[in-house]
Amino acid sequence: MVIATIASGTREELLGLPKGAWLIVGIEFWERFSFYAMLGLLALFLTGNVARGGFGWADPKALGLVGLYSGLMYALPAFGGWIADRVLGRRRALTLGLMLMLTGQILMTSPFFIPVILGAMHGAPLVDALRGLGQPLGYLFRTAEINSVLAARGVQLDAAQGVGWLKQAYQLTAIGFYSAIACLVAGNSLMKSTLVVLCGETFRIDDPRRDSAFTYYYLGICIGGVISGLVVGLVAEAFGWAYAFSLAVVGVTVALIAYRALATRLLGSIGVAPERRPAAHPSVNLHELVQKNTDRLILLGFLALILLVFSAGWFQLYGVWTLFIERQVDRAIGSFSVPVPWFASWNPAVVIIFAPLVARLYERLGRQGRSPDIVQKYFLALGLLATAHVLMYLASTIAQGGALAPLWIPTAAIGLTAIGELVAWTSTYGLVTRAAPEGYASATMGAWYFMTLGLGGYLAGVPGGWLVTLGFGGTFLVIAAIAAIVAVLCLSLRGPLKRLANRAEVTL
Repeated sequence: MVIATIASGTREELLGLPKGAWLIVGIEFWERFSFYAMLGLLALFLTGNVARGGFGWADPKALGLVGLYSGLMYALPAFGGWIADRVLGRRRALTLGLMLMLTGQILMTSPFFIPVILGAMHGAPLVDALRGLGQPLGYLFRTAEINSVLAARGVQLDAAQGVGWLKQAYQLTAIGFYSAIACLVAGNSLMKSTLVVLCGETFRIDDPRRDSAFTYYYLGICIGGVISGLVVGLVAEAFGWAYAFSLAVVGVTVALIAYRALATRLLGSIGVAPERRPAAHPSVNLHELVQKNTDRLILLGFLALILLVFSAGWFQLYGVWTLFIERQVDRAIGSFSVPVPWFASWNPAVVIIFAPLVARLYERLGRQGRSPDIVQKYFLALGLLATAHVLMYLASTIAQGGALAPLWIPTAAIGLTAIGELVAWTSTYGLVTRAAPEGYASATMGAWYFMTLGLGGYLAGVPGGWLVTLGFGGTFLVIAAIAAIVAVLCLSLRGPLKRLANRAEVTL
């Protein structure tokens, strides 16, 4: 029944792959364009000058929120994947997820449009008043100092009602911002693991083109990340935060329109109905099935813990690295200053450049019977991550004397982490889909995201607190040491993990 459904939904092909697979790749491109546009700006916006439209938060508070946001974006897909598998069906879950993300991206511009609307209603320059407070914006629970400044500035606007207007604008701006975060997290939880599974379902389970489709899927993510960083970096510097965040709205809008217009024709009935728990075949030994699935989940758990460390270090690009590059790196090329978000775009650009080279290397090693397993790939990724942070430590020592660190150091460090990402993640999708218990593909992928990128994103916010005592250099050095230690542990566990994989009938 499943094979017939897949066949009926993917008869049209383009460049050797079902058009339904290309539709999913395209949706992921636009959704990731939107996601990275927002993520690349978030730390800069939160710590940005209030007079220029930022929130003016202290570094630890800003990086803590970036870490929490990143963590939730990858933690909750475990729950969202279960809803997609068992309750809504993947197709309806995808529609709802896109709509929630569109709402969230629109609300990200609320720190600008809410004061504008309220100011027009009351005939008062509330945008200028908020930006002139000299106090952090976006606090749901205002401090006594902020309330005092609001009261003093409000009286200047209008003796009778100005205080109320200004407090209302401040509070609704904060509510709009946190509502945006909530909608983005909820929408992503329904989409993140669902899209991967839908891409695989456009093929029969034994179709050799599945791995190629996942490669294009990952490249779609990377291309979206490259373009978003380049565009929003220029727009943010030229026109301000609100216009830059508006570009993320465009990305989700295009994805939603394309999906609603083309899904029925290109995907057929794939993912429409929720899955039901598969009934055990009379010839299947239930005890052996339970044991095999248990071994598979244990295997995935160990590998996820290894990738968790890499993820926490990789996310520094959007936290500590971003702040260091903004403040202590010479970004000038002649008379041009490289926008900070462009550095985030360099990461996926390196992935795109090196992906064909890595693929050919794997093919050559395969012909020689020397293909690396996923444990070896994780070891290499962690080693590259440690080296990248050593380079960033070197940059921080150069900047200690008041000079700016040279541009090539963070550029090289980002390149190393990007190659590590490529090595680790291009093999991960196939592993998780192979090892997932039947009927729980989206939920398993969601759980994997939770244990790796979810917890990794959350833990990535912890170094924000280290900056206060260790500074940039000490923080980079600690992360490098952690990555190196876990890399050695990873390699030492290779033998036990291979034996566990053999029992679980999973190829590493």
